[in-house]
Amino acid sequence: MGLTRAQKARKHGSAAAPAPPRGARLHEARPGELRPEPARSSSGLVVGVALGVSALLWLYVHAWVLPQFGAAVADGLLLPEWMPGGFDQAHAQRLAAALGDEGRAQYEAVHRSSGLLAPLFVGLAWLLLVALHTASRARRWLRSAVVLGFAAVSLAGNAAIDAALADPGDASAVATASALVVARWVLLVLLLAVTVAVAVEALRRRAPRPPAGDPERPADPPR
Repeated sequence: MGLTRAQKARKHGSAAAPAPPRGARLHEARPGELRPEPARSSSGLVVGVALGVSALLWLYVHAWVLPQFGAAVADGLLLPEWMPGGFDQAHAQRLAAALGDEGRAQYEAVHRSSGLLAPLFVGLAWLLLVALHTASRARRWLRSAVVLGFAAVSLAGNAAIDAALADPGDASAVATASALVVARWVLLVLLLAVTVAVAVEALRRRAPRPPAGDPERPADPPR
């Protein structure tokens, strides 16, 4: 004859605590009962899709649209987005002369369309990533500041580049645009560092932990 639930509890202690009845919710399980594993939220899938879309959009703009535009319209001159060390007034004057009014209008159109959406999408996707996988509030704020800084500097840099090419004789406008280009590259490196840090933290949180309990009893010495 099988033991009753009370007899099992008296014989084995809390280790034989019964599992919650089928269909019981997580918050309905009593202390000491075996609790079912919580269902994984779909937020991870949403964040993954957002990261993929935003990264592809950013690569589309900076690795395809701008290089093609520079080769076709700017006479092969390097566009400011691909100058991590910044650019000087002489380069701005040569680029403005090569673009002309029509080319500069097309350049500004890129900044107002895909060049506008790319940093916004990156900022939103990476904010979701940080919020989902960062446990510490202080680290969450610090990482979010890097993400927001990258998006804001990218947008401000686009506007500053357009202003510098509209009047390349204005040294202050060129210097501002150049400084924002350098800051964008610095923040991009920091954004990649944030991505690696968040990924490492997420993997550590997913790693299985040894069950809490009494240490194993050492084996009896041979007689």
